[in-house]
Amino acid sequence: MMAVVQAVRQRVPASVAARLRRRAPVWFYALAGAVALLSLFPTLWLFVTSIKPSAQIYAWPPVYLPLRPTLDNYRHLLQSADLVRYILNSVIVSGAATLGVLALGGLAAYSLARLRYRGRRAIMVGLLAVSMFPVMAIIPSLFLFFRHLGLINTYPGLILGHTALFLPMGIWILANYFKTIPVEMEEAARVDGCSPVRTLWSVILPLAVPGLVAAGLIVFIMSWNEFAMALVLLSKNELRTAVVGISLYPGEYAFPWETISAATFLSILPLLVLTFVFQRYIVGGLTAGATKM
Repeated sequence: MMAVVQAVRQRVPASVAARLRRRAPVWFYALAGAVALLSLFPTLWLFVTSIKPSAQIYAWPPVYLPLRPTLDNYRHLLQSADLVRYILNSVIVSGAATLGVLALGGLAAYSLARLRYRGRRAIMVGLLAVSMFPVMAIIPSLFLFFRHLGLINTYPGLILGHTALFLPMGIWILANYFKTIPVEMEEAARVDGCSPVRTLWSVILPLAVPGLVAAGLIVFIMSWNEFAMALVLLSKNELRTAVVGISLYPGEYAFPWETISAATFLSILPLLVLTFVFQRYIVGGLTAGATKM
């Protein structure tokens, strides 16, 4: 098996590797820094707004940096049980939906990547098309179906809905990643006497960990940010997810920007940490198999 790994590594020509290691010009770093700053600006502005006193939020000309930053907005939110409950609900729903997508999507993706049958390419294209389908188009029929099953205002109802909604994207990502794993690995394992199930468990799954992490993170983030289905299927306040609960903060005559900004920043903080820690897995998972459709 080590010989197979060495042979795969030798497929990359030395000249290509040398070009990849060559340092990029200065303008490339300047452009990358400008794009990164532009992308991070909404999050930075959200945090600055959350630490401003109320008078500075509505001041004109606008106050770009608070003169006397305050953490009172965060203190009030953390003393209230609502936001903590909303975030906990998001963790439960997004975590369970992610596990469901990985369990179901992993087997489907492996069959698409390894088995040979008619329509395989059409299925891959169909999965990508279905993942772009607007969620509002399925919510009315889904609501009626779940009400008949007694799943409205329950965790399982929203978890099933999110699993079904994000399963096509999970399969598409995982199938493209499985294609990057050399078939020679499986053939060597079978020559050594491994059964198909043992090969999948002991050889393929350890090699597919980066792809599983990437797909899991992407599905977790999409489930965390999903709004329409969570709003319709969960109407009880104690079951609402973070994105729905924060959207209900504005009152009839008041719009507390400082509270909304602080609550939004707290709710996206776990996603920011996960994205920065595992960003190389996300990039690898989205680009894996790009040349193997």
